[in-house]
Amino acid sequence: MSKQHYLDTTSRLALVVMVAALIVPVGTHAQEVVDDDVPVIEPSPAETSAQVKEMTVVSERDKAGLLEQQPSDLLFGMKKPLLETPRSATFVSEETLSTYGVTTVDDLAAVSPGTFTSSFYGVEGALNVRGLLAETYFHGFKRIENRGTYQTPLGATSRIDILRGPPTANFGPGKVGGLLNLEPKTAKISEEAGYMTDVSGQVTGTLGSYDKKNGSFETGIPLNFGNTAGGVFVYGEIEDSESYYRGIKPEHQLLQTTAQFETMNGWTYGGGAMYYQSEGYVQTPGWNRVTQDLIDNGTYITGTNSGLIDANGNGYIDRGELPPGGLTHAPECFGGCDVPLVYRQLDTGVGTTKLSSRDVYTSPFDFSDTTTLTLYGDLIKAFDDGSELKIQAFYDSLDNERFVSYGFPADYDSYTVEGRVSYNFDVKVPDSPLTAAFNVGVSHRYYDAQKKESFNYGGIALDRRDIANGPTPTDTLGSPFLPGSGYTWDYNNKSTWHDTGLFAMADFDVADKLLVTLTGRYDWYSVDSEDTGSLCFCTPGPQSDTDSAFTYSAMALYKGPYGIRPYITYAETTAIEFGQAGDVSPTTVANGDWLSDGDLVEAGIKLEAFDGVLTGALAAYRQHRTVLDNVGGGVDETEGQGVELELRYLATENLSFTFAGNVQKTKFLGSYDAFYYFTPATFGYNPADYYGAGLVGYSFSGIAAITGDSYYAGEIEDRRIPEKVLSLFGTYTTDQYGWGHAGTTWGVRYVSETAGLASDPVRYPDYFLVQASAYADLKSWRIALNVDNVFDEEYFTPLQDLYGDVAVLPGKGREWRVTATYRF
Repeated sequence: MSKQHYLDTTSRLALVVMVAALIVPVGTHAQEVVDDDVPVIEPSPAETSAQVKEMTVVSERDKAGLLEQQPSDLLFGMKKPLLETPRSATFVSEETLSTYGVTTVDDLAAVSPGTFTSSFYGVEGALNVRGLLAETYFHGFKRIENRGTYQTPLGATSRIDILRGPPTANFGPGKVGGLLNLEPKTAKISEEAGYMTDVSGQVTGTLGSYDKKNGSFETGIPLNFGNTAGGVFVYGEIEDSESYYRGIKPEHQLLQTTAQFETMNGWTYGGGAMYYQSEGYVQTPGWNRVTQDLIDNGTYITGTNSGLIDANGNGYIDRGELPPGGLTHAPECFGGCDVPLVYRQLDTGVGTTKLSSRDVYTSPFDFSDTTTLTLYGDLIKAFDDGSELKIQAFYDSLDNERFVSYGFPADYDSYTVEGRVSYNFDVKVPDSPLTAAFNVGVSHRYYDAQKKESFNYGGIALDRRDIANGPTPTDTLGSPFLPGSGYTWDYNNKSTWHDTGLFAMADFDVADKLLVTLTGRYDWYSVDSEDTGSLCFCTPGPQSDTDSAFTYSAMALYKGPYGIRPYITYAETTAIEFGQAGDVSPTTVANGDWLSDGDLVEAGIKLEAFDGVLTGALAAYRQHRTVLDNVGGGVDETEGQGVELELRYLATENLSFTFAGNVQKTKFLGSYDAFYYFTPATFGYNPADYYGAGLVGYSFSGIAAITGDSYYAGEIEDRRIPEKVLSLFGTYTTDQYGWGHAGTTWGVRYVSETAGLASDPVRYPDYFLVQASAYADLKSWRIALNVDNVFDEEYFTPLQDLYGDVAVLPGKGREWRVTATYRF
């Protein structure tokens, strides 16, 4: 570690300590709102008995934790159940995560519609929502961007909320599409049950196929003194495994602690910290040399190019050993960007073979090392009139170094600090059926990001490597991490930005029938950015700008008969365009494109039938959102539209079902000016003559002049996201016996055809995935078996960025794991 890096880290920790000292760390404290001037009508004993009976029936049936037992003010700023909120959202409990075998964000497609996630080089970091990457939040605060940098951990989570559409005003500005919010485990059981009364916890160990090894420990410690009740919760996890994909060996360590205390005079103090360190989650494009024959019949074209020479024998190609013009062949240059045949033609071992789906693009040089630190703190005061004041602080940092041997190194060093003050209060209009709840506040976020990357030097050519033959020195490139290799950082972007915002949310209830919600926030932004990289092709020198924007949404829901609740939502958003480290490109700052607009129209129906035994939601939407081209900093507009359906049915006390499905289409509007890689087939070339180089288009839409396909002159559908994703799961749980109880869950997921973006692309067929689990709960012990892809189905997941046509990730085959848990 350099002295400068050590000083930077020390300064950040000092800042964190100062924040923690000023604001004591989590929790909520609610009191009934009672207006002395308004008579309180108590329910009759018969009504109370009926309500208790209904809640008991639903609770006894909900063995898989499918239903939201208590509303949370975290997601929407005010305590409202999802079934009474005019937004499309999904709640996933800790019990559901366990029952359905959800261990990564990609698995959430089993329980939430619209969340199929294309491959981001095989690392399950961010969730796709409604066809585009979503943002990740922790306890209601936006985390550092994670686009396949590391695998987002879910084990320390007590609850996951998936919101489709833009974030609510209290969360801060963000894009339409959606977000994922993770809520950490605490010593508080629930609002009704309060805190743990005894020290309790569990130790869990998991063994599985491909040498999977995972262990975790968690415990809650009640701490009550005087008029204060509360506790501390500790969670730790260690992963040290192999992988289905050969050459990938993921490891991580996680430690999370939370503390929460409530006093009799209405104060709540709380906070927490999560430390995460990982290595081995290396990125892989999967299979290269993609052809329709490879997908349909498994026929892989073999062969290597001998034009490049590792002259010094160090095991990789130094920068000086690359051809003068690199390996980037651009047909749109019409002869100006050619790679000589001697460097791009396969001339040794040319033929065909069959590939195992376990063999993907990796090498011993590949690595990815990540460290994150997340802190939060809450100071909450609940007043006698039912209002509530919250003072909150948040800190998140990311330190990642990684390298992929086709020639992509990266070094990300980012942190963010946010403070938020909000005040919740209710208003009851005397002698009227109108009640209103308000949440007003102010927030400030500071973001500091440094991103170093290299890919503009022209050395990247995914198809050079013969996966069947394995990595060789002439298809493995060096990087700035290797002294003497001659490589420098093409990008070295240091950017900071501030966002100060005022927000207000109002929720009106008319006669417990019509619910109207209005939200808005006004933000003042400032940004500074400079890239000192050697080959960034960006605007030179320091770039600064300031701007402001208003974001709002309007929603209404009608509580109709039979539990049918139609709703409608409209929202307009403004958000910062940032890159993989949360950085802002100096080019987008100079061009004035660093703030982008979006909008959403959504209409749907929430359902709560048969006394809560059947619940669900149907939503139809149309959204406009921008995406950033990571190569060049261009901003492109997209339009998404779709229909989503979610149902949860507690059929009996032993049997429950869930369904999650969506039909969607996402397309780029007008010209898609992104840098993009193409297959030789796009231009009618012989693959063996071009696999040694990378075929690129500097503007995707500009390729139309060569292909003659008028399709590119208009809207371009993003076929890398499937049009249809359907998921059906059933869970059976036995009655409680003297020895305990047992259960099993079976589910099937359908994913429709996907394809690349280019004209006449390679197409990946639709598929069904079946997964199953069974458990036995033996009082202090729980033994569970999970099997994914039960029938060993072959399937493929396209990459979601500029390599979406030239590489594809083969799906994982059958995997199993056994988990033993001891509770104390």
